[in-house]
Amino acid sequence: MTVTRLLDALVRAPRPLRQAAVGVDLLRSIGVREALQRKREDAHMAELAVGDIRPGYRRLWQDAADEVGAEMEHVGEGFLEFRRGDAHTRVWNNWVGLDDVVTARFAQDKTIGHRLLAAAGLPVPEHVAFRAGDAAPALAFLRATGGACVIKPVASAGGSGTTSGVCTPAQLRRAQLRAGRQNRDLLIERQAPGAVYRLLFLEGELIGAIRRLPPTVVGDGVATIAELIAAENARRFEMAAGERTWLLRADLDAVFTLQNAGRRLSCVPDADERVAVKTAVSQNGPQDNERVGADELAAELISEAKAAVALLGVRLAGVDLITAAPTRSLRDGGGVVLEVNATPGLHYHYDVRDRAHADRVMVPILRRLLDERPAPGPIRSSVAGPPAGH
Repeated sequence: MTVTRLLDALVRAPRPLRQAAVGVDLLRSIGVREALQRKREDAHMAELAVGDIRPGYRRLWQDAADEVGAEMEHVGEGFLEFRRGDAHTRVWNNWVGLDDVVTARFAQDKTIGHRLLAAAGLPVPEHVAFRAGDAAPALAFLRATGGACVIKPVASAGGSGTTSGVCTPAQLRRAQLRAGRQNRDLLIERQAPGAVYRLLFLEGELIGAIRRLPPTVVGDGVATIAELIAAENARRFEMAAGERTWLLRADLDAVFTLQNAGRRLSCVPDADERVAVKTAVSQNGPQDNERVGADELAAELISEAKAAVALLGVRLAGVDLITAAPTRSLRDGGGVVLEVNATPGLHYHYDVRDRAHADRVMVPILRRLLDERPAPGPIRSSVAGPPAGH
């Protein structure tokens, strides 16, 4: 009861105190040793930082430039400039100049997206919006649902601030505190069964699809789960060969995923035992991502995703779906549209298990950008506002 009252008070506290409270709350679950490991990994990442370029993006855009016959130049702080004849454009990591900032922000608001899609008859997760300082609507929804839920900020990208596997009021309050650090307007959603699929559309055409599984580690009978996560991050640093990489974090989502499976970070899995360490897929690795061909997806499912893109008016969109039956429509298979992302992470389509057959989605995107041939004069900026993630 004391912890509950404290968490209820902290969600109403000023932002700096909420930030500190989230760190302390996580620390009591992961322990000092894991916190120090994260600090070492952050220091290593800082040594590799080059402006604001995200892992792999400079290399992937260079590959696209070579394919379309364009010259590429890094103009600083993550901005890349492309020229081909009198055509030119700029990008910033996964941000490109196809959708304006208003469209991007509009699509980013999950309550608006859910409302529009549901009104059009497209399936979305059961959900309730609530304020960070008032958990009553979320608690009522959790009790009525009787199963796992997801807490997320209304406006976020790349899974930032999202916690899955919320099953108890105590977990809800902790997830609420974490999400409320970013945004005071929150959502609680019923956690839909099935796998996550990302479908990428350019001007209404499907140019790539992947199945995204939760991140896992494989036991050796000796190392703890925390040590296996550290080993996975060391492997990712090594594979990046001196560039930045995406790290697997033991955050609140990981704590709840393990807790709901009767485990802790200190548990030692059996040799060759594969353990899901998170429910959210945003930090998974190439071994957890699979390219999916259009022929492996129901035509009706693709049409439903395309309709979601059209409703939000997005030219380049990553549609996140959850379904256990990809060869059936979402309606028939019990699937849902999670969100339509107007600043989709493009690297996901390259970081797949079989990289030789990855969809090189940046090639048609860059070709489209250059074919639009901006008017002569100063190069227009592809980034109309501060990045919200990927």
